Amino acid sequence: MQRPERDAERGAPYEVRIVEDRWAAFRHIIEAVAIVCAGMWAFYTFIYQEKIKPASEPAALNVSISVHSLRHDPVRDILGLELVFRNTGKTEIDIAADGYNVWGENYANHPRIRTNERIDRRQYDAGLPIVSRRLITAFIELRDAAQGGRLGTHIILEPAESETIDEVFAVPRGAYDIVNAQVIAVPVKTTTPGKVPIAVVTNKVGGYWLKPGAGIEEDDNSTDFALPP
Repeated sequence: MQRPERDAERGAPYEVRIVEDRWAAFRHIIEAVAIVCAGMWAFYTFIYQEKIKPASEPAALNVSISVHSLRHDPVRDILGLELVFRNTGKTEIDIAADGYNVWGENYANHPRIRTNERIDRRQYDAGLPIVSRRLITAFIELRDAAQGGRLGTHIILEPAESETIDEVFAVPRGAYDIVNAQVIAVPVKTTTPGKVPIAVVTNKVGGYWLKPGAGIEEDDNSTDFALPP
């Protein structure tokens, strides 16, 4: 605000004019642009984190397997098998194929010293070695998302969602020292176009393995269970 000098005559009226500060106006424009840019950046960050980034990430699955005793008698051991599939990613997935293998293993009666010495590894074992391994039960299924899979069968999991499958099997009492169980699965995003190629391969020690095509990963896990005396 500019205030001109008063007229020479004391008490005479004077004029008051409001003059705009050019730098203040420029500052207001900069502040407005900054607010708009901050809002656009926040919106972009949200969209990127919630939509764009997850869409570019592969399917993420955690699989686990456990064996537990249900009951036993002098003739048999009845065991339960629990498979858990959990979506650890940020997009919806479909399990295109899954399965499990269960082997019975026996240890020798006498210890045997085994060593393995390499430049990058040292190993010493004087325990009882495993002398036999026999397939007890195995299962593999190709589902709808796989080429040649069973039509209409899906295990679709939202982010953080899990699916549990329970099986029961029995073995002769005292036939094995431990039971080794393995689970395998091939997850794909539900947005994956077409059906994915997955080959079923027979293991050398019995049972099955899943071999997906290029760009598709399989997930597996295993556990050991000592049979009760």
